[in-house]
Formats: sequence, C-alpha cells, structure tokens
Amino acid sequence: MFLVAALLALVVLSAWRDPRRLKPGIYLTAAGALLVMITVFLALTATGNEVTEAWVLLAMGACGLLAIIALGIYLIVNGFDLARKEGARPATLLSTLLGILLFGYAIGVFLGVVIGWFDSAASNSFLLVLLAVGLPAGYLGFVFVAFLGWSLLYAQHGRRKARTESVDAIIVLGAGLLGGNRVSPLLASRLDRGHELLDNAIRARRDPILVCSGGRGGDETESGASAMSRYLVEHGVDDRRIRIEDASTDTAENLAYTKRLLDETGITGRAAVVTSDYHAFRAATLMRSAGIDGYSTGAHTAAYFVPNAQVREFVAILRDHLWLNVAVLAVLSVPWVAGLVRVL
Repeated sequence: MFLVAALLALVVLSAWRDPRRLKPGIYLTAAGALLVMITVFLALTATGNEVTEAWVLLAMGACGLLAIIALGIYLIVNGFDLARKEGARPATLLSTLLGILLFGYAIGVFLGVVIGWFDSAASNSFLLVLLAVGLPAGYLGFVFVAFLGWSLLYAQHGRRKARTESVDAIIVLGAGLLGGNRVSPLLASRLDRGHELLDNAIRARRDPILVCSGGRGGDETESGASAMSRYLVEHGVDDRRIRIEDASTDTAENLAYTKRLLDETGITGRAAVVTSDYHAFRAATLMRSAGIDGYSTGAHTAAYFVPNAQVREFVAILRDHLWLNVAVLAVLSVPWVAGLVRVL
C-alpha cells in the first residue's frame, strides 16, 4: 500500500506542476492497477484454497474477455453509426477498426481455450502467441486508459478554470468547413464557447483578444480563420478584438503560429485554448509545447462522435511521442514474433 500512496503523491505533485502532461495519468493508472492487484492478492490469500483461487482467476479472465468482446462490439456499432452520420472515410473508421481488432483477439483467445479442451498440443502454440501479443497490446491498453482517464479529468479542470479564471487571449482552434466556406455545428460550438470566454474576460475588466486559428484546406474556398471571424462578427463580437491565424494545417501549427502572433501583439498573459471537449487535453499538451501559458477547455460534442474521436486523439498522442512508443512496442513484440516464427 505504501507504493500506491507514493504513486498517488506523484499524481498530485505532477498535476500541481503542470496538468498539461500525460504523466499524472500514468501515475494514477499505475496506482489503480496496483491497488486492484493487491486487492485480488489479498482476496486469494484469504481463501487458502487452491481450487477457489483457480476459479477466481478463471472468472477474472472470463470477465476480462467478455469486457473486451463488449467493448469491441460497442466500437464497431458506434463506428457504423458515425459513418452513417458523418460519412465513411479513414478518420471516421478508426473506432470500427479498433473494435474489429479487439473482437477478433478475444474470439481468438476463446477459440484457443475451446480447442485446448480437445487437443492441448494443438492449442498451446496458438495460445502462447496470442498471450504474447497481449504484451504490446497491454502496454497500449494501459496508456489508453491513462490517456482516457486523465483527459476526462483535465476536461473537468478546464471547465472549472473557464468559470473561475479570466484570460488575456482566447484561442479558438479551427475545424473543417462545410461546403468549403461554412462553419460546421462542431466549429460553431467552439466559437460560441470562445465568445462566452471573451465576454467573461471583458466583464473581469481585462482587454482580451480572440484568435481564430485555422488554415485553408484543399477543398475549401477560404481559410477556416476567415470563416470563423465572419461567424463571430455576425454573432456580436467586436471585430477589433479578433485576430487571424490562417497559415496552420494542424493543432501543433495552430498553437505554434498563434504563439508567434501573441508575441508580436505583445500579449504575455495567460490564454485559454478553446476546442472540442474530446480534444481539450491534447490541445493542452501542444499548448504547453508551444510555450503558451494557460489552459485548454472544450465545447460540447455529440455523444456518437466521441468514441472515434478519442481513439483518434490517442493515436495522435502516440504519434507525438513516436520514437519512445516504437521502442517500447518493439521490445514487447519480441516474444510473439519469436513464437509466430516458431509456429510457422
């Protein structure tokens, strides 16, 4: 229990230093996993019965397998629903792909166990490969749980900050335009949220600016920032408070170029980055990397959109730390690759 307490202390310390990192989430997830293992160990020790312990472990494995199957089915169904509403394209099919992988893996383990009842020699190699695949998969699962949990906690943190802390700059991150020049409902929710924060800062007797950040996509007739600015003016924002950043093509560039704009404008105070709620944590990590002081907060997103968006954000987080993750996955993949070579 001392180790759990130490990990929780690291969560508090790391979050206090800067919550715009995944490190507190890693510590928190490790503490939770360790607490579960300690609880299971104590429960098994208390029984003093080897048969009971075996059945408990078997039940835990079965529950885990059922949970993976249920999650896989949910992601597949959600992916089809998203594709129906948003269109089938690579960006909207990530949750479907993950669901198929999870479902396929769980069914593979199940079939390996069933085959083992009748022919243990035939199933052993198959099961060993599948279990070895669980090493890199377990790492990704651990990081995903850490990311998902901490991003949800950070989203609450961002909402609280938006209610209690006024800023000198509000940065609204762009999204794709409809028909090449129209603000989408998702982008409109970000702009409305940015407008709200701007009004709050004015009421707090600050002199804030609002930065519209977004370049022009290949299928768009104007930059996202230009369409965003027009929307805000039409909804009552004084155009003298609006600044345009229209050269960026992704979130990292949004914030790097906006940092340059803030420096040129002489804004040195804290800023609030406004995006969609599922994107708030990653935007905060990139905000930190760009050297912008402040916090990120999210606007409401339709529930059907969130699972796929969270998977996409997780992939982006892995990509942001590409070489570290490649190295870890390469090491953890050695057992299953060796097992597969042996089987073949």
